Amino acid sequence: MLAAYLLEKEGVNVTVYEKQDYIGGHCKTVISKDICTELGTVFSFTKQIKELLIELQVDYTERFAYRNFVDKNFNNVEHILREDVLLLLDELARLKIILNKYTASLHTVNYGYIHEELLIPLDKFLIKHNLKIIGQVIAPYLSSYGFGDISNMQAYYAFKVFNTDTIYSFIRGDKLLFIDKGTSHLIKKLSQNITDIRYSIEVNNVKVIGNKVKVETPFDSDHYDKVLITTKLPRDVIKDDLYNQLMKKIDTNPFITCAYEVSNKNLVTTYYKANLGKKGKIQFYHTFKHCNRTILVTYAYGILQKDLVKEITKDLEKSGICVKHLITTNQWYIFPHLKEHNLTQDFYQEISENQKVSNIYLIGSLVSEPAIANLYLSVKNSINEVLEGHL
Repeated sequence: MLAAYLLEKEGVNVTVYEKQDYIGGHCKTVISKDICTELGTVFSFTKQIKELLIELQVDYTERFAYRNFVDKNFNNVEHILREDVLLLLDELARLKIILNKYTASLHTVNYGYIHEELLIPLDKFLIKHNLKIIGQVIAPYLSSYGFGDISNMQAYYAFKVFNTDTIYSFIRGDKLLFIDKGTSHLIKKLSQNITDIRYSIEVNNVKVIGNKVKVETPFDSDHYDKVLITTKLPRDVIKDDLYNQLMKKIDTNPFITCAYEVSNKNLVTTYYKANLGKKGKIQFYHTFKHCNRTILVTYAYGILQKDLVKEITKDLEKSGICVKHLITTNQWYIFPHLKEHNLTQDFYQEISENQKVSNIYLIGSLVSEPAIANLYLSVKNSINEVLEGHL
């Protein structure tokens, strides 16, 4: 949506194909009597997104988000032990020095060349460098935001998402940016500026023919000068060997959200430390409040099924939460990435080089960390390159 908005603002004719009957992906908000509940993206951590919100006249607030942690018995526990705080500060100082070695790999907006030492799982990287406390600090966030367990996530992806600045921001408890009327309001503002959006239209064939790209759906086809792909497509949809190989290798994490109305009034964002990365278990919950109402949204790995929702509900009740009723559920497939046996040092560089000579190219979370602020920068950079003819 951002790519289409930026292009159309420059006078480029754009068509958006959307598989679902609504636009916006993870920016999905449900509204009930003045309470906006996010089912996907909740907040932004950095300041870059502000310029878009101001441009679109979208109201936002910045506020502190209090965090709680519970153990396997649903009892409140500290994130880390008080006596480990000094050890953490020492580790963070050492980590900053360690990561300086990988500046060429980590200090880019999009994925690129990967230093070979960053190809190993994060837990092995932390053990190698004796960074025990940092693992305890970032594991709940990585797992809860859909990136998976630190034993299955390569250090490269982890430190693209959680660099030292981000870690310090969480430790300090910096303010987070929330959109007042929900992220769907941002999508609505973007869509009001886009002429051609096609809903419930799944693309099933993308092929370069001459100097044009043919896009086919089950109902019709059109030809375009360029096609930007922002999401994982089924294998063999793209008739390009390199891109098609990528689509075959990309994995996503199945993730669900369940929204409940609850009776409890004083709940804060809570992380379940014993469940990190486990399928079918609550990773964390976040709450939305207005007047005397509280809506709680849980996040868990797995495929949306009745038994899984029942287990999540039971665990909430074991946590002392009085559930009034389930409002809605949502299935997501998030964090496009390559597993350890598929990820090579130059994989993303090959994609980048191919895009310089192709009319088909990938943008967004396929080639960039899926944090909303970074995606904003990534898409802006890609569109600038498109307009300058570099892609």
